[in-house]
Amino acid sequence: MRRLAIFTLLLAVTAGCGDRPTLSQVTGILREDGAALSRVALDGKSAALSDDRAGCEPGTRRSVYALTGALPATGDRAAATAAVASALAAELHRMGYQEGDNPEPRFGVNVSVVEKRSLGIVFTIAIRDRAPEVQVSGRTGCLPAG
Repeated sequence: MRRLAIFTLLLAVTAGCGDRPTLSQVTGILREDGAALSRVALDGKSAALSDDRAGCEPGTRRSVYALTGALPATGDRAAATAAVASALAAELHRMGYQEGDNPEPRFGVNVSVVEKRSLGIVFTIAIRDRAPEVQVSGRTGCLPAG
């Protein structure tokens, strides 16, 4: 189903149905990708999809996906961190995301940035020593509604 949605979106863009995809089209992909990431084992998981107009041109807005949770209480924090980071990285790679600009770990926070350049979707993953231990934020670019 997901492949069909991406194929349809790319076909519409390349067929001249518009200069770029609409917010609703890209939000559908963001929603599906976020749902796939939300299947990673986290305790106290919370996920939400919202709109954001901050910094966007008039008539455009972006969609934002947020997932937060705690590392599974396995007793071995290092193993739990590695397992969650590996599961998120594998899922993002499977969905076609590529590494973006990744800052160096600072203040006990490891951050990864991945992009689906063809659609302008960016996910930022932060794993830290304090709550929420795992924070995933995905967003589209500013796009026309429709």
